[in-house]
Amino acid sequence: MSESTKNRIFVILILLFLGSCLFLYLARAILAPFLIAAFITYLISPLVTHVQSFGYKRIIGVVIVSIILISIFAGVLIILVPILINEIESFQFNADQYYEPISNYVSAVRLKLETSFPILQKFDIPNVVISESKDFILYRIEQIPNYLMSMFSIFTIIVLIPMIVFFMLLGGGKSLKSLLGLFPPNYVEMVLSIVYRVDSIFGRYVRGQLIEAFFVGSMSALSLSILNVNFALLIGTIAGIANLIPYLGPIVGLTLAVGVGAVQYQTFAIVIKIAIVYAFIKFLDDNFIQPLVVGYNVNLGPVSMVFAMLAGGHVFGFLGVVFAVPIAAIFKSVSIMLVKKRYS
Repeated sequence: MSESTKNRIFVILILLFLGSCLFLYLARAILAPFLIAAFITYLISPLVTHVQSFGYKRIIGVVIVSIILISIFAGVLIILVPILINEIESFQFNADQYYEPISNYVSAVRLKLETSFPILQKFDIPNVVISESKDFILYRIEQIPNYLMSMFSIFTIIVLIPMIVFFMLLGGGKSLKSLLGLFPPNYVEMVLSIVYRVDSIFGRYVRGQLIEAFFVGSMSALSLSILNVNFALLIGTIAGIANLIPYLGPIVGLTLAVGVGAVQYQTFAIVIKIAIVYAFIKFLDDNFIQPLVVGYNVNLGPVSMVFAMLAGGHVFGFLGVVFAVPIAAIFKSVSIMLVKKRYS
């Protein structure tokens, strides 16, 4: 193959990638159910393959996995969601009970600081921060049901997404074969290499993060329930979701739990207990869960990860923050591979 042909194909691949990203961005509202269904399919397809390994046909594997997942989803919907909604409403109703002690404590600290540094009297930073934080937290928690309903209608949740997932699972590896059929035989190996890298980075990272988030969230909720801290399920849920975001996650659950526990019990002993619990959860997560379920270094520096998360959050919101790191790692890895193949 001539050098000019290689150049043209290389440019076409880059343009196709950028065009796909632009299309997904512009059509994100319409494509949301399909992208979510594709993501769910990607996550659970290994389970179907595992069932097939016992000698069952693919449709049997799909049905078995679907029944298990629907049962789990229904159980969560029936048992945990009402409790979570009740805790959200209770937190909103009793917000001032937690706001006032924290505000009084901050006022006392501010008085000491202003006595030592009179220039701080010109600024009302602590009260502004607390007031804004209170409004932000209450607004965000109040908007959770509306946010979920704006993303997914009842029809989308109950009918459309499960139906798409079911048929995607039945398709199996046909999508990959169709993709390979679009390229000349000389490029099949390169396309397979790209698919393998994407699967290695995205699959391990996302599946690992979800398992890790479930572990942190469930352990937080269980531990706080044992300590009889209010809003244990709500705090555990927020801690698990926040754990999807590198660097931020471990701080969120601890801060909320300490704040609620300190106000509820009015003693420093509960703060020590909560700190010990979260230190133990962090120890298990760092030494057992992460190496076991993630087991892959995305090879991005802290600055690159923060930049990717900020950019992803600006464009796609919370989901952009969650998926920014693996997508940035994929882009870096594939770009390096294409450049090496281009000049090798």
